[in-house]
Amino acid sequence: MAWIESHQGLARHPKTLKLARKLNVHVAQAIGHLHMFWWWALDYAQDGDLSHCDPEDIAIAADWPDDADFFVNSMVEVGFIDRDNDGLLSIHDWYDYAGKLIERRAADAARKKRSRAKKDVQETSEGRPPDVRRTSNVTITVPKPNIDGLMDNAHARENETFEQAHKRVFGFDCNPLQSEQLVSYIEDGMQEAVIIRAIERAAEHGKSGYNFRLIRAIVENYFKNGVKTLDDAVRHDEAFDQARRRDPPSGSGTKSRQSSQLELLNQIAKELEERDTG
Repeated sequence: MAWIESHQGLARHPKTLKLARKLNVHVAQAIGHLHMFWWWALDYAQDGDLSHCDPEDIAIAADWPDDADFFVNSMVEVGFIDRDNDGLLSIHDWYDYAGKLIERRAADAARKKRSRAKKDVQETSEGRPPDVRRTSNVTITVPKPNIDGLMDNAHARENETFEQAHKRVFGFDCNPLQSEQLVSYIEDGMQEAVIIRAIERAAEHGKSGYNFRLIRAIVENYFKNGVKTLDDAVRHDEAFDQARRRDPPSGSGTKSRQSSQLELLNQIAKELEERDTG
């Protein structure tokens, strides 16, 4: 679980007091908005760069309920956010506060990537099936085309990692913490192609937008059901889809199997969140 330093002097710092005056809120509320903003940045603006964010993004991140431009301009005026000559925003002195975490995450990601590469190479030398591909000096299992429309272009994606798939599907990178959580399943023996399939299924189910909790819940559900390979995942999903076609909802008061599955995934996501924070 990520954390950031919070110094007791923040409560009486001139910038904090000025921000509270500008926002017309109590100092304690200003501190709360700051921490909500900084906690969000640990996942979604890890290098402190806010150039990809609209004022609304920043206001939502800080849980500021009123005018977004007013909030961002206030943060700039008091010095919690920097604005350069081109109008691009960044978090003031962010590396001083989050630099150690950023470095640790980068080191962990590099270590896990080396571990994955070593494991893949060892597997090919122990008599594993020959359906593999090579990317530079690393051997990785090739995803196979499936009849259900997911991962149906294996040739075009044969060099794809789950990080690349995440960017392909959602348009942006998963952050190091998310990557670390997904890598843990690979380290437990799950094929990377299964993670990619979960990302694609999450995009299908996530009607309300991006939801990493849903991705992880799908992966966890696979894991709980003994799914380790792409073929396992396809069979698991096809069995569910066939059952849904055989047993459609009988009336408006009956839940569809798809709704039931989403409820199950939401419950798994809640359990994972409680496990992470507990």
